[in-house]
Amino acid sequence: MSEFEQRYFEDPNYPPGLKGGDEVRGYGYYPDYFPIVEAQLSALVELTSGASLVDIGCGKGALAAYMRQDLGLRVIGTDLSAYAVGHARRAQGGEDTVRAACTHLPLGDGTVDLGWCNGVLQYLEAEAARAALAEMARVSSLAVFCSNIAAAQRQTEWGKRDRLTRLYLRPGQWAQLAQEQARGEDWTVVALPFEGESAILFYRAARLGKVFPLRFVELALERMRRLGALTRSPPGLDAFYRRA
Repeated sequence: MSEFEQRYFEDPNYPPGLKGGDEVRGYGYYPDYFPIVEAQLSALVELTSGASLVDIGCGKGALAAYMRQDLGLRVIGTDLSAYAVGHARRAQGGEDTVRAACTHLPLGDGTVDLGWCNGVLQYLEAEAARAALAEMARVSSLAVFCSNIAAAQRQTEWGKRDRLTRLYLRPGQWAQLAQEQARGEDWTVVALPFEGESAILFYRAARLGKVFPLRFVELALERMRRLGALTRSPPGLDAFYRRA
């Protein structure tokens, strides 16, 4: 297990072949991707006025460090990898990083304002993914953003080499799974139209308003454009507007 952990995070040639990016150097390594994450995250924080967040699957803590330093959030990082957690704890504020499975988060109900989970659930089997979605809803009080590898990636050369991903789902499929797990918890879950990822948003409509997803998408896209990370409107945007 320790060899797997170190190779996953440090070896650029470790399967499925995309290593050398997020896992090795953190979210900032892909210059085209980090501005997208920055736009989504800052929009979520601004529109909810959230002050605390759990980063589920925080890896070596690069994004958690950005949240603390640039956004002023109180961030609890969680990851199953002891190797990654050891690195994350060395960063400023990183002592709030704990080793935990995303299916059993060591937090009380509604402990944090926001949940964030990027590129984690795709590695799970379906039942474990359902359990993780339920945990996100349980520990968060305002909103949760969850994103995974887009289903279309399965047909790419990278996807053909991928040996780790278990769930290539479309945004609507992720949203359906999440809504089933959040049933009875006053959550509404919507699929988001961001290109290149299967992203969903949990939100408390009674507190944030029914138009919250629309406001979130518009603000995030505006910031992506300003940061040079958006060259065209996402193909699913018109359908999203019709649903909204």
